[in-house]
Amino acid sequence: HAALLALQEIDDEIRRMESRLAEFAPQLEELEAPVAQAQRELDGTRAKLQELRDEQSRLKRNAQQKQERLLVIDERMNKVRNAREESAVKAEHDLVRRALDADSSDLRLVSEQVTRTDLRVDDLQKQADRAATEIAARRDELLAERGAVEAEVAQLRERRENHAVRLNPQTRGIYERLRRNRGRPALAPLTDEGACGACYNILPVQEQTVVRRGDALHRCEGCGVILYAP
Repeated sequence: HAALLALQEIDDEIRRMESRLAEFAPQLEELEAPVAQAQRELDGTRAKLQELRDEQSRLKRNAQQKQERLLVIDERMNKVRNAREESAVKAEHDLVRRALDADSSDLRLVSEQVTRTDLRVDDLQKQADRAATEIAARRDELLAERGAVEAEVAQLRERRENHAVRLNPQTRGIYERLRRNRGRPALAPLTDEGACGACYNILPVQEQTVVRRGDALHRCEGCGVILYAP
């Protein structure tokens, strides 16, 4: 019983330390939330900037193609042979010119958007850097604390294994099943009144005597815990 109680004490400590570990994730998430938000906005704005630059490049190519087409049309204009051909070439020239003017207008608008968005990216980058700097000290502190707790849990687990390996395999198996299936202590004391310290059912006098002798494992018929005399 003493060996099992010692193992249970180690398990309880491991559980407490694991609960502490679980607290670090939400703390870090809350601490890093402003940085994450700034980064998401920065990433979204960068993506928008890339889209605008792609559109800017497309409009520049289209405008260049239309300018080249106008040169070809001007050469054709010098070679017209009659009024009908001249009219057709002028009509094509006017059509391409209007399309070029439209592209040029769109290009100016998109270029302005590129400039504004580029400035916005710079501003958001500064905000993200500032937010990261503001939380850096506390974040490092939390990470150091978490690392210390993780190291302590690792030591406790090693200590547990070194202790558990010395137990009788059958006894250890009973304990492990109780601990795993119940999610609560596997051992409970017998009270002065002869009741189970977990479910408080009164044991028959003969069973109380067996528990108090302590020469064998005895489980409560009511809740299944291993009973021991404190």
